[in-house]
Amino acid sequence: MPRHHPAKATLLSVGLALALIGGPATQAAQPAQPASPAVKSAALKKEWLIPTGEHWSKATEIEKRAYVLGLLNLAMVEYQLTGSNPKHRTTVPHLVKALDGMTVPRIVETVDTYYKANPDKQQEPIIEVIWFQMVKPKAGPSKAK
Repeated sequence: MPRHHPAKATLLSVGLALALIGGPATQAAQPAQPASPAVKSAALKKEWLIPTGEHWSKATEIEKRAYVLGLLNLAMVEYQLTGSNPKHRTTVPHLVKALDGMTVPRIVETVDTYYKANPDKQQEPIIEVIWFQMVKPKAGPSKAK
C-alpha cells in the first residue's frame, strides 16, 4: 500500500493548481501541412536539446513555468514509484526535499536571478542551475554507495 508523502502532495498540488489555473487554453490543431526538408531542418536546429541560459532568457514566462513544472512532474512520478529510499541511485529524493514548499514562480525567479547575475554563464544548462543553486545546498554532502 502506498504511503502518503507530504512533500510529494505539496509539489503535485502546486503543479496541478498552476496547470489548471494559469495555463493557456487548449485549442484544436489545424491540419498539418507537409513541411519541406529545409523547414524540417530549421525546426530541428531550434529544439532545446539541452536548454541553457540562452534559451531561458528568450523564453516566455509560460515556457519557463512549463519547463519547471515538467521537471517537477517527472520528479513526482519517480518519487511516487520509488519512494524516499529508492533501490537505485537517483537525485529525485534530494530534488523533492529541497524544493518542498517552493512555488513554480519562485523557482523561475531564482533561475532568472542567477542568469541575470551571471551573464557569462548563459551556456550553463538550466537543470544545473536548479541543482547547484537550489537543491545541492539543501541536500548536503553526497553519500557513496
